[in-house]
Amino acid sequence: MNAITPHETEPLVRLSDADEYRQGLGRRLSGEWDEERWTGFRVRYGIYGQKQPGVQMIRIKVPGGVLPIERLRVLAEFGRRFCKGDLHITTRQDVQCYFVPLAESGDALEFLYSNGLTTREACGNTFRNVTACALAGVCPREHVDAGAVAERVARSWIRHPLVQHMPRKSKIAISGCGTDCAASSIHDLAFVATEREGKKGFVVHAGGGLGGQPRAAVRVLDFVDETDIPTVVETTARLHQRYSDRINRNNARLKFLVKRFGEARFIELFREEFNRLKGLSQRPWQKLEWRDPGESEIAKTPVGVVRQHDGRLAVVGNPPLGLLSAAQFDELAAIAEFAGLAELRTTRDQNIVLPGVADADLAEVVRRLEAIGIAVPAAPEQDANVVTCPGTTSCRIGITNSQNFARAIVDDVKTDPSARGIAVRISGCQNACGQHQIGDFGFHGMAKKVGGHPAPHYQIHVGGDVQTGRVGVNGPIVPARHAVAALRLLRKGYAEGRAEGESVRAWAERLGRAGLAALLSSLQGVEDDKLFIDYGETEIFPGAPTERGECAAPFASDDLLADLANDALIRCDRHLLVGRADDFLAAAQEAAVFAVRRALHHAMRFTKDDEAPEAIFERLAALGPGPVASAQADFAASRVAARAGGSADSHREAVAVLLDTVQASMARGALERDAAE
Repeated sequence: MNAITPHETEPLVRLSDADEYRQGLGRRLSGEWDEERWTGFRVRYGIYGQKQPGVQMIRIKVPGGVLPIERLRVLAEFGRRFCKGDLHITTRQDVQCYFVPLAESGDALEFLYSNGLTTREACGNTFRNVTACALAGVCPREHVDAGAVAERVARSWIRHPLVQHMPRKSKIAISGCGTDCAASSIHDLAFVATEREGKKGFVVHAGGGLGGQPRAAVRVLDFVDETDIPTVVETTARLHQRYSDRINRNNARLKFLVKRFGEARFIELFREEFNRLKGLSQRPWQKLEWRDPGESEIAKTPVGVVRQHDGRLAVVGNPPLGLLSAAQFDELAAIAEFAGLAELRTTRDQNIVLPGVADADLAEVVRRLEAIGIAVPAAPEQDANVVTCPGTTSCRIGITNSQNFARAIVDDVKTDPSARGIAVRISGCQNACGQHQIGDFGFHGMAKKVGGHPAPHYQIHVGGDVQTGRVGVNGPIVPARHAVAALRLLRKGYAEGRAEGESVRAWAERLGRAGLAALLSSLQGVEDDKLFIDYGETEIFPGAPTERGECAAPFASDDLLADLANDALIRCDRHLLVGRADDFLAAAQEAAVFAVRRALHHAMRFTKDDEAPEAIFERLAALGPGPVASAQADFAASRVAARAGGSADSHREAVAVLLDTVQASMARGALERDAAE
């Protein structure tokens, strides 16, 4: 088997990815693959099923939110040609489009990949898009361009067999300084740029996340050099693969390892694995450019006009709910070309940043942005700071129409000064795609029975803090029809009742849950014949969906075992390069075990993770003679020789031959015939 060598530079965009997706699509359309096999395959290529049958959501991966200007017109044409409705900036700085017919999804990916955009590993149980600070590359306070770090991290692990079928997804963030605008606390893995004893590097946090069981990340490494970053990422992946729960996907995020082991033991395991992996070769790392940070007042959700560290200006615009039409993308490209800009940035707050604007061009840039519906507030206090997931507009597990609710909140900014500058975060279910737990006021959709019938409701969260990862205080639950009114009452209560300088969090803690509920007392007992209709909808609420979400998509065990065998073969090469004989032999054994397990599963002889290698090999022998059994015997003989001081290269070749033989035998169906006989 020809494994990816540790020295190869891996591009973000490969046309072969689109070709592979098209081949898989053909297998699904022909009936060769069932729905479960197909789902596990397509999500790694950024394709999600929607609430509406027969159409797909496509997620375009944008590391660090950095979009070269030439890609804006690509997105515009993509939206016109393949999508229905607006394109959507997500809370992970991706761009999503919706309602793509399944039969057209292969053409859609080919268009994107041919024009320099990728969807690879934007979804699935992989390392998702790597996010960065909103002002990465231009912020006066940064040590390093976090967007550049995000791009390098993405390239260092994309397509690697170790991370194609993890127990669950992992999310990575990069902050350019200790202000931590990328929110390390809510991520599976995060790097925060710092300086220690005159040397630039990163603090590392791991094990954070939101959702039904939110947990703040813990500091696992106090300082690493930039060249250690791929090893830190590998450490995370190997701990995840080794210890996380593949059976119960609801408990398989990295944060559950912190819960399982406790913080102290988790940190110990992380450091042990990191030290074990240090010194092994990684994919090439392009050195970063560092700078000495300066002082500047930057809002945690920057908007408006910000003076960059190079003296030019970054213009931060707020497209409502992160939704942009194809025509708006075309005009953004025209504005950027007018101002001589090289790139545009998307942000986790669903905003856009135009960095590098000259003072002389500022007024015209702002005028043209506002002319296409992208506000450029004078200050954060004037911003409609509203973030939402798609909810039931497209998501198959959405409970409420979070976008309809959010639009009403955005409209409030036009007439209600108390609505401005307040961070509102909305999710259509408990899974926190809208990051409801870290807003000043957060809402997550839920179904609650009223008189025996399901009705759409929102759980309110108050006083979350993205910088510290503190989740909001749980407030009242209100019917979706009353959610807009409830938010207005809460905003009014805060505006009129806060002490001088008191944060939303401190105010909420002072009032407590009972005090927050008292502010909404006027909504209690209100008779409303539309209580069973979601906000902005006309149909009776059907209840919470019963479909399974695809964030924890299944995987084919054959694909997993093939990838793990290939990864073990790569590790053989890495250990050989640094002369770690014992580790080489261990990796060779793992590769052989994964390959033989793959062969046994194909013959309907299923194995378990904790079975001893000897037992696995004996089960293969019980199938009788054949190409795989012969290759395994050659492997065993070469292993004896290598342990006695023989050629490591010969043993490595025996491993590769075994992996190739399994692949070839499965393709021929030989093992089924052996088993039948």
